[in-house]
Amino acid sequence: MINSIGIIGVGAIAEAVVIGFCKSNVPPQNILLSPRNEERARQLAKRFSNIEIATSNQEVASNSELLIIAIRPQIVAEVLPSLRFRKDQWVLSLVAGVSIQQLGDLLNPASQIVRMIPLPAIARHEGPILMSPPTQEIADLFEGMGSLIQVEQEADLDTFCAVTGLMAPYFGLLDRCVGWLSANGIEESKAFDFVGALYECLGRTPQDSTEKDFGKVAKEHATPQGFNEQAL
Repeated sequence: MINSIGIIGVGAIAEAVVIGFCKSNVPPQNILLSPRNEERARQLAKRFSNIEIATSNQEVASNSELLIIAIRPQIVAEVLPSLRFRKDQWVLSLVAGVSIQQLGDLLNPASQIVRMIPLPAIARHEGPILMSPPTQEIADLFEGMGSLIQVEQEADLDTFCAVTGLMAPYFGLLDRCVGWLSANGIEESKAFDFVGALYECLGRTPQDSTEKDFGKVAKEHATPQGFNEQAL
């Protein structure tokens, strides 16, 4: 079991992963954070006793069984070449759009490289977690932190990732619903609570459905000649 985890780059997604780890039934014994984004790292260390902040990225790389790379793709070529890695070290990349082959050239001699796409909901142990290639050691670490989907072909990660680009439009739709209700005389706080509760229950509906067909689920929610059928 992997107990020592280092994270280079403590942005919003890395923060969500750390919180998810620390809320697990058996959290990692030690999580070492890079000094980048110092305020976020400091708040995490204050909140969880198993978190420490390193003085450098090299300290993180040198003292972790699993090294998580969570920096922006634009600075990968700037940050990684200056670091030294170990051949026996696991590396988990959360960097969007950078392939394992590209990372391999920068992480040499480390060769156990896995890519993952988590979402912010991982902090609540919810939502999909995409990973390639399928890797039992990493899968065990993320057990119970969401719906882990392991794919053989790395290119499939980028295909899945395209759909995550609809998160902001989704919340934009909810915001328009609240705005419409408010414009029609509904108190804004009540409109927010209603819309949030409505879409929360809709989001959970597939968990109770035996059909893996959203088209059929849509029809089940569309009364003939009703509002939903017209909108659909």
